[in-house]
Amino acid sequence: MDLLQSVELLLAIQRVSSPFLDLLMRGMSFLGSEFFYFGVLIFLYWGTRRTFAIRLAFVVLVSLYTNFLLKAFFALPRPAGAGLRILETPEDFSFPSGHAQSVASFWFFLAFSLRRPLYFWLSGILTSCVALSRMYLGVHYPGDVVSGAFLGVLFAWSFAQLFTRISLPTLHPRAAGILLVLGSLAGFLLAPTLPAVKVAGSLSGALSGYFLMVLLGLKERKFLPKEYLWGAGMVLVAYLGGKIVPWNSALWLFGRYFLVNCCATFFFPLLVESMRKGAAKK
Repeated sequence: MDLLQSVELLLAIQRVSSPFLDLLMRGMSFLGSEFFYFGVLIFLYWGTRRTFAIRLAFVVLVSLYTNFLLKAFFALPRPAGAGLRILETPEDFSFPSGHAQSVASFWFFLAFSLRRPLYFWLSGILTSCVALSRMYLGVHYPGDVVSGAFLGVLFAWSFAQLFTRISLPTLHPRAAGILLVLGSLAGFLLAPTLPAVKVAGSLSGALSGYFLMVLLGLKERKFLPKEYLWGAGMVLVAYLGGKIVPWNSALWLFGRYFLVNCCATFFFPLLVESMRKGAAKK
């Protein structure tokens, strides 16, 4: 237990600090952030991997939501101690590490789904790098990152097994809609913190957009480079537009992140499909 909550280990890691390492570790830490995975998942979704991308998004977001539940339950403070450099100042609790859990959920789900040795090696290396970066930055104890990584692998393995038995597109639209409404309501009501509300809204919006695409029978089509740029611009406008509104209530945050993700998974792909059909008629 002492090792898992050891400030001495964090100090030992920081003994080799330098401005270059500070920058490098911040970059590694970004690999475990929701912004990084949002970009990667949208790239896959707008390509020819729509179903796989929504499965991957489901795994990462459910894992992250659970992480916020656990943080609120245990309410363990961030590292603190004489001589410890704190290079970031997260506002939530420490245990378990959300970055370590997210990176493990994402990459190990890829590995368990594709079943290639290279992906398992890559998953282990990236998870270790993110875990190390969080300790170097002084925001997590060793126990936080170990627990987060373990939970991420557990979520990845569990959902990889589940998705071999359940195919999302084969769910009846009515049943999918009922499950989505109930899941969204539960996610909103049970969210212990505003970050958890954002995750619940993101998951609900992404799944809503996906099932609307399936319901309308829109096929997976790879976007052109210029369409990727248009889509990124549209989603960015939706995201920044919501930030302009000075509200910070839970209901508003849920709706805002719902809209941004639904825009990415439904409204923009539908717009591209309509534009292509219009161009084909000319």
